[in-house]
Amino acid sequence: MSAYDALAALRARHPWLAESLGAHELKVFSQNGEDGVIAELFTRVGTTSRYFVEFGVEDGREGNAVLLADVAGWAGLFMESDPERYARLHSKYAGVPHVVTRQAVVTPDTVEALFDEAGVPAEPDLLSVDVDGQDYWIWAAVRRPFRVVVVEYNSALPPGARLVEPLGHPGWTGTDGFGAGLDALVSLGRRKGYTLVHLDLAGVNAFFVRDDLATAALRDGRVVQRVPNYGLTGAVHPPSPTPFPYVEVD
Repeated sequence: MSAYDALAALRARHPWLAESLGAHELKVFSQNGEDGVIAELFTRVGTTSRYFVEFGVEDGREGNAVLLADVAGWAGLFMESDPERYARLHSKYAGVPHVVTRQAVVTPDTVEALFDEAGVPAEPDLLSVDVDGQDYWIWAAVRRPFRVVVVEYNSALPPGARLVEPLGHPGWTGTDGFGAGLDALVSLGRRKGYTLVHLDLAGVNAFFVRDDLATAALRDGRVVQRVPNYGLTGAVHPPSPTPFPYVEVD
């Protein structure tokens, strides 16, 4: 039994645990417990278009919106930049009319144009951003008012400083130098009208809900700070061999 299965069994025995989003973490197609948290969030805030957008989904076997596409029948857009991974992604969904796939490098300059070209509706439900680096800048450029936003962050960065990798920085090299710290994303979320409601147990994703949908229970929930705990095994990325050139944002 995995830790997520055990958590679900414990929640069933002790219903008071269900108040915590952490108790809803479950893994079906997601990398960690994101499937369970996303399902619970939409139970609480409802849906409109039942439409998702996810980029950085690789070949579509694992992702934050795969459950929504494959099980719940949601419409949506998957984007992947790597040609070989995209070929497998496209093959998987070629016969699924409600899912659009695009091979694209998503940048702050292209993200909304890509949404327009793919027919993303005016008020989609879920945005999942996981590009191993430029996540902060891409979310900053998104104009559509998604109900729930899931963004990868760097939980190895110290709290307090709003650190972000520079705009246009080249791709991730596999070290602990990448992306954005939590405080930078929380500040950006506030400016865009979003409330941080959860950080997953693995220290990978931050979950935001649009302010007009964030109930008192979501706002008052305790968001536990995380450190890297990849795979729930305590794994971390190796340190960057040279000082990483973070910039501090407002």
